[in-house]
Amino acid sequence: MSRATAKGRRSGSGSATPLASSVPQQSAPVEEGAKRELVFLVADKGMEAMIGTFLGRQDFHYKLGCARFDFNHKTDIVRAGGHDPGLVKREAGKILNRRRREYRRAVVVVDNAYEGSPGPDEIHDRIAAQLDGVWEQFEVIVIDPELENWFWVDDPGLVKRVLLWTPKGGDRTPRQVLEEAGLWQHGAAKPGDPKRAVEYLYEEGYTGDQNNGIFKRLALALPSVRRCTDESFQRLMATLAEWFPAQGATAAGEYGTDHTKQTESKQ
Repeated sequence: MSRATAKGRRSGSGSATPLASSVPQQSAPVEEGAKRELVFLVADKGMEAMIGTFLGRQDFHYKLGCARFDFNHKTDIVRAGGHDPGLVKREAGKILNRRRREYRRAVVVVDNAYEGSPGPDEIHDRIAAQLDGVWEQFEVIVIDPELENWFWVDDPGLVKRVLLWTPKGGDRTPRQVLEEAGLWQHGAAKPGDPKRAVEYLYEEGYTGDQNNGIFKRLALALPSVRRCTDESFQRLMATLAEWFPAQGATAAGEYGTDHTKQTESKQ
């Protein structure tokens, strides 16, 4: 099972004092009430596509079981140019800490699967150390092994639609094809190598797409997050629910009840 480490969440001041070089000079602090709620720092375009598209939905707060908060996918997601290794070494702090003047909270999302990875716990701790003492509230989400693990939801029909399943696949599900290829162990919740699974289906002509479009289509079409078993995604949901507590109808619709029409009717 995938795992996430999330010891970086803060509800008060961080305990560690960051290096002076990691704290930008703030000549004109922004009033707290004028700051935006949340900024995401992500490692790649796939994360940007999935998170930005999902939080751009009118009903995202019902799906996640949190209160609605203002989010702009064009400004509130920052994609790192150096991918996961650079963020782990020092780039996360360099990129995010200068945005503390503009935002109240920060979330960093990275993969564990890259050459030379020190493992989820160490990745978490290294990034958290860059933010601690600067951000009062932050979270580090480490996806183990990588983003494609979020893609393999327990809904064969949805996965087919998102992958643009071709006639070659016939009535078989992606899982059945991958089990026959030895890429999905019988009884397992997800493929052992979730990224390779997507690549294989594309290479063998079962799907019409393997780029970031699959993440956008999934984020738009996902009817519920209730069956998402990935621990890193669950940690992200728990963090947002803590920062933006649900009340009333939103709490009643927690984790996937379809309130899309209700939400749109109130706009």
